[in-house]
Amino acid sequence: MNEEKRKPTMEDILELSGIDLLHPGGFDITKRIGEIVEMRGKKVLDVACGRGSLPCYYAKSFRAKIFGVDLNPEMIESSVEKARREDVENLTEFKVADALTLPFKDNSFDVVINECAVGLTSDPQKCLNEMARVTKTGGDIVIHESAWLKEISKEEKVDIAGRLGTVPYTLSEWKEMMEKAGLMHLWTEDWSGLENIYKIRYDRKMKNLNDMFSLWEKIAIIFPRVISKYGIKGIFHAYNSAQRINPLYSDETLGYFLIRGQKSL
Repeated sequence: MNEEKRKPTMEDILELSGIDLLHPGGFDITKRIGEIVEMRGKKVLDVACGRGSLPCYYAKSFRAKIFGVDLNPEMIESSVEKARREDVENLTEFKVADALTLPFKDNSFDVVINECAVGLTSDPQKCLNEMARVTKTGGDIVIHESAWLKEISKEEKVDIAGRLGTVPYTLSEWKEMMEKAGLMHLWTEDWSGLENIYKIRYDRKMKNLNDMFSLWEKIAIIFPRVISKYGIKGIFHAYNSAQRINPLYSDETLGYFLIRGQKSL
C-alpha cells in the first residue's frame, strides 16, 4: 500500500460509509434549489448524482425529468435501483459520465445542478464550463459548495483541502468562475452555520459533528472498510483530519453557499 492510500480524505470516509445522503443542508437545501429554479416539469441534469437520492427527490417532489451522471458505476447502479424502488423510473435516467466531459449536446437542459461536487473535480472551471455548455440559453445553473469565510494562509488551505478531499474557494472566487463560464444574474444564499452542517444526516438529529456517525456505524461499517482500504494508519489520519476540520465550521472559517446563475442570452 503506497503513502497516498494510507491517507483517506473526509470525502473518502463519507463514500465508504454507504449512507444514502450526506451533505450540509440536507434535503432543505435540495428543496430550496427546486423552488428557486421553478423546477416543476423541467428537464434537469444532476452532475455527480451520487446514489440517486437527490434526482429521485426532485422527480417525486417536482415531477421534473431528471438525468443523473456520476463517474462511479456503483453510484449509478444504486441510483437506478433507488429510482425503481421509489417508482420514478419514468422520470429519471442515469449514466456513468465524467463531469468534465458531459455526454450531452449543447443546450440540452433547462436546469443543471451540482451539489457539493464541483470542488471535487480536478478542474472546477472546466466542470462549470461543461455545465453551462449543456444548459439551454437563459437556463439555470445552481451549485452548492464549500467556501472560505475567513482568510487563512495558502499552506493551511492546501492542507485542509487535502484532508477534505474537495477544494473550497471564497464566494468571490466561485462567482468569478461562474462568470467565466458565461453565466449572468448571479444570485447567492448563505447556508453556513452549524444548524445547516448538522442537517448532513437527514435521518437523525446531530448535536455536534462527532455525531455524524453512530458508534455502531463506526465499529461495524466505517472502521472495517477504512482499515481494509487504507490500513490502520488510515483510521488515525481520518481521526486527525476530523479534529483539524470540525472546528473550522464552528469558528466560521468554512461555510457553504448556494449560487445560481443563468446562461447568457
